[in-house]
Amino acid sequence: MKKNFNIDIKPILVTNPKNIFYIMKADFDGFWLLLYGKKIFTITSEMIKGQLEQYLKQNNIKNMEIFVIKESFSDTVIDICCKKNIKELIVDATDISYFLFKTLNDKFNKNKISVIYDNKIFAEKRIIKDSAEIRNIQNACKIVSQVFEIIKNRTVAGMTELDLHFEIEKEFAARHVVQSFKTIVASGENSANPHHVSGTRKIRKNDIVLVDMGCIYKGYCSDLTRTFFIGNPKKEYEKIWDIVKLAHDTALYNVKKDIKARDIDRFARNIINQNGYDKNFIHTTGHGVGLDIHESPYIGSKSKDILKEGMVITIEPGIYIQNKFGVRIEDTVLVTKNGFEVLTTAKY
Repeated sequence: MKKNFNIDIKPILVTNPKNIFYIMKADFDGFWLLLYGKKIFTITSEMIKGQLEQYLKQNNIKNMEIFVIKESFSDTVIDICCKKNIKELIVDATDISYFLFKTLNDKFNKNKISVIYDNKIFAEKRIIKDSAEIRNIQNACKIVSQVFEIIKNRTVAGMTELDLHFEIEKEFAARHVVQSFKTIVASGENSANPHHVSGTRKIRKNDIVLVDMGCIYKGYCSDLTRTFFIGNPKKEYEKIWDIVKLAHDTALYNVKKDIKARDIDRFARNIINQNGYDKNFIHTTGHGVGLDIHESPYIGSKSKDILKEGMVITIEPGIYIQNKFGVRIEDTVLVTKNGFEVLTTAKY
């Protein structure tokens, strides 16, 4: 369970598996949490009850009470609220479908329980990583960097994008990790699509290859993109690569605590704009990384976030020329007391 975790607010219902993991650090799901003062109530099925009891015993967690579902999750929530005389409740709304929202709302209204739906409370807590979280992200970044170096050396003309995709998955499996998102391998004209789905296109002699990949280590993600060449690249490839690398480095070297996230985006965007490719940079410069591959803070022109020590972000400018090719360079970066630390160390 997360050390020193507390929420100094009204009782809160947590349904999002990532937020539950943030609190519990249990490597299984199938339960909700209702936080009430120093007490935590778990709402689960008979099927998961044994795992929970074992986890609580192994981790010496004593402030938790298990409620086994009789009818449904929502009925059990109402049952706890009635038994504990809870009249006001905050619901973590980051993972609730419309059907669940309506079901809960109807039952809360029927039982005269006042509810606030909040999708920011955990984002605000998760945005600053503690030392244990940082170590997990560092390990995830170390693994993804090692795997990239291996697969880059294996990449040859004649392989398909899917061949390379599955080589990456195989290397992750050998290190007992899974991908943090669906790996992107995009070659030639496919690299112009930022979220290309790896396919059967064969990598050719003198081709351009974009690989976007990440893994999960003890629940925490890494994110890395490299664009490289097979053989002798076209001069246009090299020109765009150099512009993107300069945009990447300019943004990166300005990362520090207390700077506005939108200013980091502006540093990267200015380089690309000055070179005449403003219409070809079609996404933000980066995002936070943690339990989710995309989380706060957001490094974009409209962001209101301010970087703080302990935040982990990506820096990933790109230029995409439709039907021709694209270049993106991305690193996962820790905001430190005196600046930044690049966590992904694979060669460019």
